[in-house]
Amino acid sequence: MKICFVAWSDFGIGGVPRVLTGLMNSLSREHDVSLYSLKNLPQSDAYVINREQIHIYCREMTLYEKIRRSAVDFLVNKTPLFSSSLGCRMYASARYTSSFKKALASHINEHQYDVVIFGSGLEDSLLLSLVRPHIPLHTKTVSWSHTSYEDYFRIKGNYFSRYFHHALRMFYHRFDQIVVLSNDDQKNFKIHDQLTTQRIYNPSSFKPKKYSSLTSKTFVFAGALSSHKGADIALKAFEEFSKDNEEWNLHLYGDGPLRPWIEKFIWQHDLQSRVHLHGNQGNMEQEYPKHTIFLFPSRYEGFGLVQIEAMSCGLPIIAANLPICRELIKDSGAGHLFPAGDSHALCNIMHSMVDEDLTPYALKARAQEQFFTQERITGEWNNLLKSLNS
Repeated sequence: MKICFVAWSDFGIGGVPRVLTGLMNSLSREHDVSLYSLKNLPQSDAYVINREQIHIYCREMTLYEKIRRSAVDFLVNKTPLFSSSLGCRMYASARYTSSFKKALASHINEHQYDVVIFGSGLEDSLLLSLVRPHIPLHTKTVSWSHTSYEDYFRIKGNYFSRYFHHALRMFYHRFDQIVVLSNDDQKNFKIHDQLTTQRIYNPSSFKPKKYSSLTSKTFVFAGALSSHKGADIALKAFEEFSKDNEEWNLHLYGDGPLRPWIEKFIWQHDLQSRVHLHGNQGNMEQEYPKHTIFLFPSRYEGFGLVQIEAMSCGLPIIAANLPICRELIKDSGAGHLFPAGDSHALCNIMHSMVDEDLTPYALKARAQEQFFTQERITGEWNNLLKSLNS
């Protein structure tokens, strides 16, 4: 089967490029796989694309096209200009130049793919839906969402939400399938937008070679040091926790815009010996087992790959009460949830959990590993591809 992934990614550090690279590499073992990148790729990537097996094509926007896209994206979030059926059509027409759309359509037509998958999220896959009328009917198209349903309508504000509801009903029925990351998303798209979707989880990017001994008395956070990922929530919760507990420490893996604030906070609260900043690490399968409890305090999240990777290493989880966390953490019994954004509530659960026997949580966490292997998830994608071409 000839498969083309369309992606708006620099394939650097992050969950989406990690998952996308893993799936492309895995599918390329039995399919003819191409990548049509909307960014010029570096000679090497953080999550290595199998360049011997995968055909790579690039078409980055010109400066004018980037400015035009940024301008309409600003307007759709800040004004009601596109918050109607007519406005939705105006936005779709203005976001991409004719030459940008034509380049993608021409590439698909030239190579006669069986399936084209937009791999960089539901919002940006508008591009592929606009190209759909200009490519052969036998070429199936798939949109792959990387953000939860509620985030499309909660994070960006009312103007974007109103536009996006119109867009979903107007353009997204053109896809032969839409892949989402949770059962909650699948239900919401059906109820609110009459769109049928298929839920496929993201796979873990590694197989653990070692499990946590649960003896280190350390909490661990992994991800971008950003407001989105809740790095500040983890730090504030630990600062409160540390006033009544002198034994446990916090380790933060990652980098991002909050790092200067975090460094200042650590200094102001005299936490230099209790909070450890490690920066970005490419071998987290070796780092997770060194710790005991994983903190996942994201304010919003599509999936949160680090959750399942920490679980696979036998770490109990304390996670924000988000739909995907209820599905992955609460339902499995691998940890506890706290109200998203509430550092005091997180602190309370940290106190209660360090006094518990953590073995039952760890065993339940490790039991989930089988559901997120690359082989299992690739199998689900293969079933989807076969159903589209049957």
